[in-house]
Amino acid sequence: MKKLRMIVVMAVLQVALFALPSCKFFYGEKEELSYSAMFDYLWNDYNQTYALFEVRGVDWNEQYEQCRPLIKEDMTDREFLAVLRKLLYPLKDSHVYVKSKIGCLNSGEDNVVPDNFSLQETCSQYVQDVRKVGNNIITYGTLKSDSTVGYIHIAAFSSGQTGINQKQDWAEDIDIALDTLKDTRCMILDVRGNRGGLTGNVTRISGRFCAQDKVYAISRTKNGAGKDEFGPGVDLEIKKNGDWQYTKPIILLTNAQTMSAGEEFTMAMCSQSHVTQVGNHTCGVFSLALERCLANGWRYSVSVQKVCAPDGSIPEGKGIVPAAENLLLNPSLTQDVQMDRAITLCK
Repeated sequence: MKKLRMIVVMAVLQVALFALPSCKFFYGEKEELSYSAMFDYLWNDYNQTYALFEVRGVDWNEQYEQCRPLIKEDMTDREFLAVLRKLLYPLKDSHVYVKSKIGCLNSGEDNVVPDNFSLQETCSQYVQDVRKVGNNIITYGTLKSDSTVGYIHIAAFSSGQTGINQKQDWAEDIDIALDTLKDTRCMILDVRGNRGGLTGNVTRISGRFCAQDKVYAISRTKNGAGKDEFGPGVDLEIKKNGDWQYTKPIILLTNAQTMSAGEEFTMAMCSQSHVTQVGNHTCGVFSLALERCLANGWRYSVSVQKVCAPDGSIPEGKGIVPAAENLLLNPSLTQDVQMDRAITLCK
């Protein structure tokens, strides 16, 4: 009987545990559900951990003064979300978001029109023998107009779910694409629309195109409440990977939806002398984003890193920009002038 009672108790505890929202399980229960308390909690969290106020040109105290008086305890959830939108939009940071059951906001993307790009259209017009590997993340083939020019599109640097459930083994399939295209004389490497993922996948794939091991960026993570409290710099490096490396001329296509780990990849590739960037500037978001929870279960993210180039310049908010003659915007989904420019450079 005692053993049976213990089994019942354990079963009840397990049901109670898994009934909790995941944010409460990982971050703990927050007792205060008032709008004023949740606003102050979020504002203070950003005040202590957000790494980019100066880079983004935002006076966070001024944001508090403007937005805090708008908080009323008799407001609705939608009105509360609208105040958070007013608070966070000036950051213009695509790694800053709020997710709720009634709606979402993204500080960087909500008011930006995406660049014109369609992988399906590009392949239809320009690429032959189209194949996909790496959980369909890697698309490759050769040009219809010149089979000596290879084409590889990398859609992301993650696969599946986010967090600990992200997979990395798919990145090994870059070897399949390169083995097929190893005899080409030039490569168009396309990361337009690549919204990022894991740095490990950046390292794995960029190393196959590396001619010279090189530090391409230094990352520092916020480690204290003060505005200048950062940990030591961590070098991000492109290193040779695999039995051989593709070091023939490479045209790297980017656009404003190339972001996060996609931008790390762009920085890594642009450190190599055989790589030329073509297209639009990248998005300009490089920080690791940590997700938090408010007491009502809404999720939000905070950018906690500052990334700079080896020369000390900070691409956050600006992105990686092609040379003037290669800075191009597609006028429509069916007119890929960026691809046309890449083909011209391959001739």
